[in-house]
Amino acid sequence: RAEILASEAAILLTDEIMDDGKPLSSISSAEIEHDEGDVSMSPNRMCRYSNNNNSNKKQRASEIFGAHTDTSFVTIVPAAAVSGLEVFDEDSLQWYRPELNARKHAKNLDPTSTAQFPWHCRYLVVMPGELLQITSRNNIPAAVHRVVATAEASRLSAPVLLRARPGTKMDVERYMGSLDKADGLLLDSNGMKMEDIHNALQPQPKQ
Repeated sequence: RAEILASEAAILLTDEIMDDGKPLSSISSAEIEHDEGDVSMSPNRMCRYSNNNNSNKKQRASEIFGAHTDTSFVTIVPAAAVSGLEVFDEDSLQWYRPELNARKHAKNLDPTSTAQFPWHCRYLVVMPGELLQITSRNNIPAAVHRVVATAEASRLSAPVLLRARPGTKMDVERYMGSLDKADGLLLDSNGMKMEDIHNALQPQPKQ
């Protein structure tokens, strides 16, 4: 395959590997392996997080969904009315609540709260996942995040995880333009099916 620009290779990667729910183009479908069915592998989840073990409503929030990264390209989380999503800031070594910052921003935009819709309807939290870390050659690390809650109110969330198209393979030359542009992790993934990469990234049970 003739060398292509890195930007062109990146567009090809998102068109062919990222499962956006649309079928592959006829050209790509003929050129690469794929095995997607009628259901997209990029789920839109509906989640409810409650802290039923905390009987003291005034007590500080506690962790109810442990720290982890997602095996996705990106995870898109609509801001929730009840903040509880925390993202770890590796520079300051602290947990950061993006929804609290969004609430402050919304209050500055509309101090009297006269908007037609609730403040959180206009905000999204976009977190990079493990597949983006691999394909960006560690330039964009996967976001370590968790969910905390108090007993005061449940948190409702509807995240979208943009995952890989089933049956497609990581082809470094096709999607990076050259093997020279790959680091160790990307080279290890070269030729692997995306679902095998997903499985390899899962935490292994302790012996």
